[in-house]
Amino acid sequence: MRTGVLVLAIGLGMAIAAGQSIQTLKLDAVQPVYLISADFNRDGFPDLAVACHSSNNVILFENTRSLSASFKEKVQWVLEDSPVALAVGSFMDPVCSPPAPTCFPYTSAFPNLVAVTQYQPGVVRFTPVEAKAPFLKLVSGGPLKVNPLPYTTLTHLALADFNNDGAIDIAVLDGISMKVGIYVGDRVGLRPAAPAQGSISSAPALIIELKGEDANFLGASDFDRDGLLDLAIAVDGYIRFFRNESTATELKFTLAGEAKLGKKIKSFAIADFNRDGYPDLAVVDPGFSALTIVFNRGCWKFERGQRLKFDAGPVFVIVADFDRNGLPDLAVAEKGGNRVTIVINELAELEKITRSDPCTHTVTPPELVDVQNFRILKVIEVGKAPVALVADDFDLNGITDLAVALYEDNAVQIIYNPVLCPDCSGNISCSKPSGGGTVVPEPEKAEEPEEATPSAPEPSSVAVLAEGSSFDLALAGAEVLALGDLNADEKADLVVADRKGFLYLYQGLGDGSFIAKGDVFVGFRVDKLLVADFDGNGLSDILAANWQTRDAAICYSKGAFLIGKSSFFSVPLKAKDVWTAQVNDSKGFEIVWITGEKPIVWSVSPQGSFVELPQVPPFLASLTPLASPLQAYAALGPSDVALVYYSRNPGEIFVSLGTKKIAEIVAGERTPIKAVAVGDIDGNGTLDLIAMEDGGRIRTWLMDSP
Repeated sequence: MRTGVLVLAIGLGMAIAAGQSIQTLKLDAVQPVYLISADFNRDGFPDLAVACHSSNNVILFENTRSLSASFKEKVQWVLEDSPVALAVGSFMDPVCSPPAPTCFPYTSAFPNLVAVTQYQPGVVRFTPVEAKAPFLKLVSGGPLKVNPLPYTTLTHLALADFNNDGAIDIAVLDGISMKVGIYVGDRVGLRPAAPAQGSISSAPALIIELKGEDANFLGASDFDRDGLLDLAIAVDGYIRFFRNESTATELKFTLAGEAKLGKKIKSFAIADFNRDGYPDLAVVDPGFSALTIVFNRGCWKFERGQRLKFDAGPVFVIVADFDRNGLPDLAVAEKGGNRVTIVINELAELEKITRSDPCTHTVTPPELVDVQNFRILKVIEVGKAPVALVADDFDLNGITDLAVALYEDNAVQIIYNPVLCPDCSGNISCSKPSGGGTVVPEPEKAEEPEEATPSAPEPSSVAVLAEGSSFDLALAGAEVLALGDLNADEKADLVVADRKGFLYLYQGLGDGSFIAKGDVFVGFRVDKLLVADFDGNGLSDILAANWQTRDAAICYSKGAFLIGKSSFFSVPLKAKDVWTAQVNDSKGFEIVWITGEKPIVWSVSPQGSFVELPQVPPFLASLTPLASPLQAYAALGPSDVALVYYSRNPGEIFVSLGTKKIAEIVAGERTPIKAVAVGDIDGNGTLDLIAMEDGGRIRTWLMDSP
């Protein structure tokens, strides 16, 4: 409860989950809206600043240098108006003697906070460090006067040296009157863009008028690589780019390009995602429910790249290298879902740049560019209404941490080590050959098969002809099976997943025996495997998925048992199972995400991108999620889908079409079954069955139409 002067209560709670620790900093009815980190007292540890809207103040937490509990003490700076965004920078102030809190060297030696306010729109700047030796203590201050500026409101700001004179300038965004004001610093005259421990009262050096209805975010970067920092501004569903054409005597920006991306962009982050030398963008739009990557192709040409669906209102995105592989990753706050999602950037391969680069002025054009892929690595549940993020190594253990502002919980959560992988190197490849070996089948006595009649286009029944070979897999931790033709010989090959994230490949010889061909590492425990030609190149690929972590990967084949590039992505939030079917005239098989309601059907392009089909074939609408690896769907015809499942009686496997059981199999001496899969083992055009017993023994059954 707040009466008169704000009273803050800091409740420190620690929650350990999934190898990470979360520290909660409780606030008292202050509604945090923005975060920023900096080493304000220059002690080597990053501190944290929180803009608190309803209580007109900025709360600062000093880093206590403790592992997994970096923040404890706090101070507050009171403003005359509600802060909505923060930035940190270094300013050159005039020298005064004796030194004072508003003079050099005190205010110039430490990071300064700059805040923009909403109702009587203004810009304030202050240094929260005590103005006496040893300059380590963070102190409270204020109330700081806010001089009203000629705007309707201010929504965001950016600090940058726009005219290259060595002094920080300040760009502020008015999202209602639709304009940007730029305040310049003067290094020669030691006149900062904003006064120390005070508020801007002067007129802006430049006003940029914007067209549109709503502007929420701006950022600065050298998009054309001419040595001058340009501006990117989120206006409605566009990112508009303004080229910096300033000289030593004139500040000038002109509209140079735009990218239409959605409905109402709330935030973006800038980084060179493919390492071609050009800054790119990652954009979140809650109205469009998406995270979109925008690639800078040079000469003010921007191209939409990957788009990831976020259903719960993505409102903030930041860049950091979470998995320490040298590539910029992303973290996204979803306000409506009370979660933060880690999206990692993975290198698939390198390719040569062939495009001309006439806009290069200061940097030699790169010869190689990354072919990379973003995928959702982890979803972290947090408190209510996360609205802002900042990333830093708060405990200095070498792993990037996250801070999250929780608007409805009146709290900040620190997520230490949000990404913990097996080796924390980020090297998750999709190809790790291990050589070959032969799995020698143990022949089983079986009946001589009858001569099979050709299967009808839409069969209505299936009969078991004979049990084929069986053998011991000799693979510890094997859990999931899949059958598919990996070498284009029309005989099903075998893929086995273990609990450590490895996929083992075996060539099928057509009689139920298999030869080991190598393995593939996907980096997560696999719950479901599919083998099909997804990209339509005539070679079967491998899809792996985990339902708990929502990880998924497709390992694309470039030859017989030869894995090329891989695509890592996230399972759709509603999906509980996955199947594959050819539902249109495309060359590849579609991915059918089974939700229990309307299935989600993805078509895969030859380049590996996904397109969701607007219409779902009726025969797919009846599919329900399967509960375990002991169940599998089998396509018997264009619209006949049979269910293969292991019954509660040990060793009994049934095949049913609709409500009718059309086959029953007894495995050995009723040994418990661990996993089942279907595929054309003998290459005769009909589906056969394979099952794995608890001890790792593999059994096969050859089936045909009666």
